[in-house]
Amino acid sequence: MESKYEWKLTDIYKSKEEYNLDKEKVEQKLKKIEKYKGILKDSSNNIYNCYRIYEDIVELICKIYAYGMFKYHKDLSNPDGIELYKDAESLDSKVEEKTSFIVPELTEIDTDTLNKYINENSDLKRYKRLLEEIIKNKKHILSKELEDVLSRFSDVFNGVENAYEILTNAEIKFPSIKDKDGNILEVSEATYSKLLSNKDRNVRKEASMTLVSEYGKYINTISELYLSRVKQYTKIAKLRNYKSSLEKAVDEDDATILVYDKLINTINENLYMNHEYTKLKKQILNLPEIHMYDMYVNPFEEEEKYVDIEDAKEIVIKALEPLGAEYIEKLKEAFNSNWMDVYKAPNKRSGGYNMSVYGVHPYVLLNYEGTSNDVSTLAHEFGHAMHSYYACKYQNVLDSNYTILLAEIASTVNEILLAQYRIDNAKTKEEKMTLLYNRIETVRATLITQSLFAEFEKEVHSNVEAGNILNSTKLGEIYLKLNEKYYGSELKIDEYNKFNWARIPHFYNCFYVYKYATGISSAIEIATKILNREDGFVEKYLNMLKMGGSKKSLELLKMVDVDLETSTPYENAIKFYQNDINKLKELI
Repeated sequence: MESKYEWKLTDIYKSKEEYNLDKEKVEQKLKKIEKYKGILKDSSNNIYNCYRIYEDIVELICKIYAYGMFKYHKDLSNPDGIELYKDAESLDSKVEEKTSFIVPELTEIDTDTLNKYINENSDLKRYKRLLEEIIKNKKHILSKELEDVLSRFSDVFNGVENAYEILTNAEIKFPSIKDKDGNILEVSEATYSKLLSNKDRNVRKEASMTLVSEYGKYINTISELYLSRVKQYTKIAKLRNYKSSLEKAVDEDDATILVYDKLINTINENLYMNHEYTKLKKQILNLPEIHMYDMYVNPFEEEEKYVDIEDAKEIVIKALEPLGAEYIEKLKEAFNSNWMDVYKAPNKRSGGYNMSVYGVHPYVLLNYEGTSNDVSTLAHEFGHAMHSYYACKYQNVLDSNYTILLAEIASTVNEILLAQYRIDNAKTKEEKMTLLYNRIETVRATLITQSLFAEFEKEVHSNVEAGNILNSTKLGEIYLKLNEKYYGSELKIDEYNKFNWARIPHFYNCFYVYKYATGISSAIEIATKILNREDGFVEKYLNMLKMGGSKKSLELLKMVDVDLETSTPYENAIKFYQNDINKLKELI
């Protein structure tokens, strides 16, 4: 790989000596911060001084952790990288343990006194948002002793998810299948999406039956693991004085139950659109009956053309021009300043991500192969990167982190702008149909499917909280009924599809998936206004990105006229979905 396509980790530390110096600084600051243990309540100055040290620690550990992780992800087999990452993880855990006294101690301070401290000490206003969060969450924060006990059990609580990952990633072995020419095709979660997009229907069918049925052989074990995770989460929610596990989840997300319910209810009211799309897909594929394994193939897609990374960068820059000169100039600089590690390499971590290093710049990991999807990934990850860049530039390290509720919005806005640019500049009718179909599928997979998953989670958690007995059979029944409701009578749902829920690792991160649906709804609303060149809107959008996590997430979204507690963003997302389907019908 040419050096211009690799991360420049010397932007973080020029040497291992610099890394060790910052480690030593963290150790020294941990000793300083411990002196405030037990005396935070005594004065506003104590609170301010403690938080000032904590802010410095967070900024340092951000660099230390990122440096170790990046070294490791560049080569997962390199013992030096492994050791460095474990070293960084160990220090990160130590920081968490040594600073865990802060929130419980502040919680014990009388609310009036805490407000008095905020008002009397102008320096403390720097941490006003954090302190207001503590006041709001007082009833959910336990005593120092209980908080300490729970923190010590964190690795035990992660055991269920770890067991699921080991079972599904290492121990379940999927049989291979053959195509019509006798070629052996490996079946795994890594190859599954490619197999389901195969034009050969028999390959799709065999792949689906092989993979999903294999989960069925372990369904009782997986069900027990999942239900244990749900019970654990509901018990902790009750322990922390939440009315339900859903209330705990949305509260931690900076959302509300109203957001969750508005999403599911609005999608349910408009499911006829997804039923119509299922029927249209059946007609396009010219099938006597359509099965779940037919839902992922693009019938218009031609042979994939290789897109050079330099061409991909140009395409993304042109597509994102509606975001204005300020955004584009910084994006060009990012593209040419080693913010990304571009190509696959031996033992390099798979997939793609963005991670911001406060005080340095964001780092983007890619495994670029020149496909059309890789161009979308480039736009997506730099949506994250630009959001992180703006947040870190304009906020302190504690206010720069935005919630998961916001995290997928900037990335998806970029994807929508890119898709529109490519559709508008398609050279042939077939290319336009392919691109339009792909965008429809993105909305279906993110808005519709994730809402289905969100409804599944809500029903499972509600049953557990009501004391109802669930098992693998009942979980399968819940999942099949939801699929019938979401896809309509045109879709033939095979019996083995009742095991499909067992493939979703996100269910172990309770109530996570709904944020994909709210994220794409918000992104569609924002991207539409950007594309319509609404006067002053780009400035409003960039100002929201610059706010990081310094305000409540729902308040930040209202800065760009998105209110997730109303049905409007979800209805507009459905209209966007419907318009694309109608455009595809016209082209056909």
